[in-house]
Amino acid sequence: MKKEVIEGETDSPAELESQFVLRLPPEPAKILRETLRSHSNLKDRFSIKIENDMRHGEVRVDHWLLTGKVVDLPTIVESLKTIDGKGFYKTADICQMLYCKEEDDQATTDEDSPQKKKKDTNKVDKKYLWPHGVTPPTKNVRKRRFRKTLRKKYVEAPEIERK
Repeated sequence: MKKEVIEGETDSPAELESQFVLRLPPEPAKILRETLRSHSNLKDRFSIKIENDMRHGEVRVDHWLLTGKVVDLPTIVESLKTIDGKGFYKTADICQMLYCKEEDDQATTDEDSPQKKKKDTNKVDKKYLWPHGVTPPTKNVRKRRFRKTLRKKYVEAPEIERK
């Protein structure tokens, strides 16, 4: 019995202590904020389900059912915790955001395209790169602040020998 439980735990791709930013439309965000401030039963009113690909999910806030996509933020945001209001402790580095919409955008994804090439496992698909930061001043921060990676120019050996 114990062996089966341990195997089931290792199969799950989710980390135990991972944090992300949750971005909701205005009305569900207002209701979730009020629920958190009133310390009412959050378990009945709010739930998050992430699919196995760790990029798509579903968020339920009361009667709203929102579809979400996990995107990578351009920079790392630190999460801090305080006990006494004076000293802060770092709890995590946040580099992803769950961006929720009311309409279903799964029709626009082209994941099952027949012309799939072998991709490098370290590279992230461009559709999961969020171009903005978390705050309004960091709008389009990927274009404005970060350089594009330079491509190496390969010079042929005969040209070098001639010079």
